[in-house]
Amino acid sequence: MKTIKRIIVVFVAILSVSTMNAQEEEKSKATFDIGVDYASRYVWRGGAYSDSPVLQPYAELASGNFTFGVWASYETGGEVVGQEFDFYAGYSFGAISVGFTDYAFPTDANSDGYFMMKNHIGEASLSFNGVDSFPVSLAVFANVYNDDANSIYTELGVPFKIGSTEMGAFVGGGNEIYTTDGDFALTNVGVSASKDVKITDAFSLGVSASAIFNPNSDDAYLVFVLSL
Repeated sequence: MKTIKRIIVVFVAILSVSTMNAQEEEKSKATFDIGVDYASRYVWRGGAYSDSPVLQPYAELASGNFTFGVWASYETGGEVVGQEFDFYAGYSFGAISVGFTDYAFPTDANSDGYFMMKNHIGEASLSFNGVDSFPVSLAVFANVYNDDANSIYTELGVPFKIGSTEMGAFVGGGNEIYTTDGDFALTNVGVSASKDVKITDAFSLGVSASAIFNPNSDDAYLVFVLSL
């Protein structure tokens, strides 16, 4: 019982510090950003959603602590041509963030079927994004519609640097739609590295790579991403 109380006290202290820091920050003006990633393969939470490279465009509006954006993934070839088109929104309270994502999976046919709700899944999220004194992230995601099992996924991340390269270790797991038998299991374990490669004084290319292992499905992936 004493151990649990100590954990609660530490968590409350971290939350209080992060909240005060957020309140001290000046409110930023609204910003709008667009870009596109080219990934050697689409791997999400330990599962592969393409068998060929993908283009993943995005657009995001940010104002203060609020963000709203759209993101998509389009497979460039392979046996299964898949696509995804998502809307997301989030709000941060210091190091704590809440969010919602509507995942849509149109089909390549006479009609994409975007306006058919059966092709959508809604997800709510709660995350702790880490602070300088405790740079560990923890996030919980839960499906809230079009998933009768209300599948849950959790992930823990630890950032670090080697030289000028930003790196991170992560471990995540879920149940139901994330696993082979529906029971909770680790599905996403690995390490990532990223850096900006300067092309000109005004332009840099984002480069990242992730080694991803899924103990539940016995799969492994090395994913390379270019970001514009």
